Parts: sequence; structure tokens; C-alpha cells
Amino acid sequence: MKNMFGKETFLNKKGTPRLRAMFLIILAYAYWNLYSLIYPALGRWSVNYTDLLLKLPGTSHDFVLKLLLWTESHGALYLLMDTLYRMGFTGIMLGTALYLLIRDPGEAEKLGKGYLLAFLIMSVIFVIAHVYPPHLVYTDLPREYPPPGWQARPEFVLPSPHCTIDTLSFLALVRRKDKLSMLLALIPVLTPVSTVLLAEHWVWDALTGIILGYIVHRLAERF
Repeated sequence: MKNMFGKETFLNKKGTPRLRAMFLIILAYAYWNLYSLIYPALGRWSVNYTDLLLKLPGTSHDFVLKLLLWTESHGALYLLMDTLYRMGFTGIMLGTALYLLIRDPGEAEKLGKGYLLAFLIMSVIFVIAHVYPPHLVYTDLPREYPPPGWQARPEFVLPSPHCTIDTLSFLALVRRKDKLSMLLALIPVLTPVSTVLLAEHWVWDALTGIILGYIVHRLAERF
């Protein structure tokens, strides 16, 4: 769009997607933080179905412990997984968003829609039902875990918000197909693995998070 002097304004064709993307990403992040703050009130009737989850394969104490010990026995692998996990989905979310805002505002806008839709879906799920993570079910695991807080509610487990956001970020990056984007995509694609190897999440949390992320990615392309 040009003004009366023929100069492009901030609402021009290039600027508009970037502004919309920034708005959507900020809205998604603010919504999730607000939801996390008020979840104790919203989720008071949420059904805990951890006992049902523990009947599935890959949830036994022996399996979770052996996987964690195996990871810890490989120092370089453990350091990599720990570093990736500590970045948090916030770090990956905002890092990917910033990169795309600079390089590809149109893709950033689609990603913002995906983040917001994913958070809306997960907020409904956790109000209805939840499970607890491995390290709260098996409290003898040999790793120091941060205490639950409003930014990491113990009920926000299945589907994994971490893995959902990582999947959306990964798919947004690989769509660009350039070398730098493909290299950066290694971070979100490996992070779901770290959540399982470090017993931060169950295998099923990661799988459902990845599936949800893919579904949301496809939905976000349609609007």
C-alpha cells in the first residue's frame, strides 16, 4: 500500500505478514502463560489418568530408569540432551519465530497461527484430563529435576507441549529447504528425543506431541 506521495507504508505487502506474524506469536505466548497462571482454578476438575497410562508399554519403572542410566553413561550424549532440554520450548519457539520473522515473514505468520492453535487445543485437553511425568511418578530417578511451577505445570504432559511446539518449529524450518534452516531444524527435531531420554516425558507424551504438531501444522496451512 502506498500513501498519497507514492511511498510505501508499514502496511505494504512485505510489512503486513511480518506484523501479523509478530502479533500472532506474541498472542500465542501470552495466552499460554496466562493459561498456565490460572490453570489451578481451571483444572481443578481435570481427571488424572496416569494409572491408565502406566498400563502401556514403555512406562515401567525399569524401562524409564534403564533409559536414563544409559543416557547418563554416555557423557557427550547426556550433555547434548540436557542442553537441548534446558533450552525449553520457549527458547526454541521464540528462536524459530525470530529467525523466520527476519528471513521469511510469510512462514513466520503460518507458524504463529500454528503456535496459537496448538496452545488452544492443549489448553482444552489439560482442563479435561492429565497425566503426571515420569520423574513425579518414579521419584527415585537419579537426576535433579526442577520443582513444578506455573511455567512448567506437572499436568502439562500428554500431549507434550515441548514436543508439539518443537514439531511445529521443525516443520516450519524444513519447508524453507536452505542449508541454514535445515541445520537449525536439527535442534527442534532432537529435543523430543531428549525429553524421553531424560525421563522428563513418557514416550507416549512425545509421540502424541509430534502427531498433534503435525496435525496443527497442516491445519494452519488452510487458514
